[in-house]
Amino acid sequence: MLRKKSIQSATLGAFAGIVLLAGCSSASPPPGASGSPSVSENATSKGAGAPTEINILTTTYNSAPGNDLDSLKQINEKFNVKINVTYVPANNYTDKLNVMLAAGDLPDVTMVWDINTQTFANAINQGAFWDLTPYIKNYPNLAAYPQQIYTNVAFKGKTMGIPRVRPTDGHESLLIRQDWLDKLGLKAPKTMDEFFNVMEAFTKQDPDGNGKNDTYGFVGQGSPTLQNYFISMFGNGFTHYIDESGQIQPSFFNPKMKDALTFWNKVNKAGVMVPDLPLLQTSQIRDFMTQDKAGMGFSNVYDGHLYTDDIKKVNPKAVIVAYEFPAAPDGKRYYEQAPGSFGVFLINKKVSEDKLKKILDVYNYTATREVYNLVAYGIKDLDYKEAPNGDITQTDEGKKKGYAFDTSAQWVSSYFDKYVKADLPGMTPETKEYNHKLVDSIMTQSVPNYGLGLVTPTALEKSAEWNKKINDMMVNVIIGKNSMDDWDKFVKSFKDDPIYQKHLKELNELYKERTKK
Repeated sequence: MLRKKSIQSATLGAFAGIVLLAGCSSASPPPGASGSPSVSENATSKGAGAPTEINILTTTYNSAPGNDLDSLKQINEKFNVKINVTYVPANNYTDKLNVMLAAGDLPDVTMVWDINTQTFANAINQGAFWDLTPYIKNYPNLAAYPQQIYTNVAFKGKTMGIPRVRPTDGHESLLIRQDWLDKLGLKAPKTMDEFFNVMEAFTKQDPDGNGKNDTYGFVGQGSPTLQNYFISMFGNGFTHYIDESGQIQPSFFNPKMKDALTFWNKVNKAGVMVPDLPLLQTSQIRDFMTQDKAGMGFSNVYDGHLYTDDIKKVNPKAVIVAYEFPAAPDGKRYYEQAPGSFGVFLINKKVSEDKLKKILDVYNYTATREVYNLVAYGIKDLDYKEAPNGDITQTDEGKKKGYAFDTSAQWVSSYFDKYVKADLPGMTPETKEYNHKLVDSIMTQSVPNYGLGLVTPTALEKSAEWNKKINDMMVNVIIGKNSMDDWDKFVKSFKDDPIYQKHLKELNELYKERTKK
């Protein structure tokens, strides 16, 4: 049985941007086999004098490596810099970031998942970070990122940071315990009814064969926000949609939202998904699926491979496979198109322009396959092996030092490859081919997020309040704390709210400006 892959659904997982932006995908694995763009001569000279210190704050999804890695030493020597990276665990990152921003204690470079939150939007408006718009064109590897990605992460039309580039698809798949399917004589679900039936079977038919009632059909993220896929798989996009009149509208106005909420309320009421949805975070999807506790969950395509490696340590017969989503009630499959980035690196305006250019030199240099591999996996032939087809295998030496794409590579912006969410070291050619075909199929069906990068003045003041209310109500309807009648009244309250209507008017003006020919 082929194995697929994924990592965290961050998954991208956040539905917080229902008014402004959607979150996006999780840690980035090694890109595919694209070549390395050349680096200009002036970007590779070391310069003279004492090394320039570059302090960077970013996240990590595993144990943080030190700053004594050989990869950092090589880059430090090349550019006459001293890079100091502070890694903060993903589940605590936002809290840590907000504390540092409030204290005015941000480093030279800060990774921010969403620059359109009120906190960071205010900081940008107050001139806390460099506007990179006039600079990016001078750095060929950064300039080679698809323009749409820069459009998606722009702030008021300006490039305020270096995007942590990701593919637009491949973050959305349904991971399933294949060995459980086989044991119960089931197939991967193709409709919502089949999806529910598999959940029920995984919960009630003892798929792990231990004679105990200790498994669930599904696990999903509800904290800090609901995973996008709960909603987008029903054809509702994730934060916005275009109505019949051509107006951009928030997705919670869409009648398809009620289809999604009704289905997930049924799932919750039946007890076939892990309870306590409001408390479950991204990392717990992996935990439940790799500990024989849950049979399905949303995540990246390559996580089937990753999770299988994890679970085989305790259950050698377990296999987790990535599949397409079941079809929505209208018979079509839907996927959310990602922004093409998972956060941006903001550069503190306190640094001098000379230091800014030095920082951009470093990020331009690391935006290639060759140097990404150096940062993610270490020294070639010592810390990792590369096969002729580009497949990478981390050596025990490399693992011991702390190299990994979900740790040591989190301070760089990576490079663009549509199969990033399909490939991982150690995959068989058959698994990689399967994953590529899965991503190709998803790309033909994915729908865009029309609201990305459209930030209204009114929303800057109110988005945090609105987003929390919307997310809380969605989750509460799913868990039965509120009814569908409550949902209808909730939506009507926004339609009747003059402040929210002002926001929608501003939003449509921005949308028309972006789409005019």
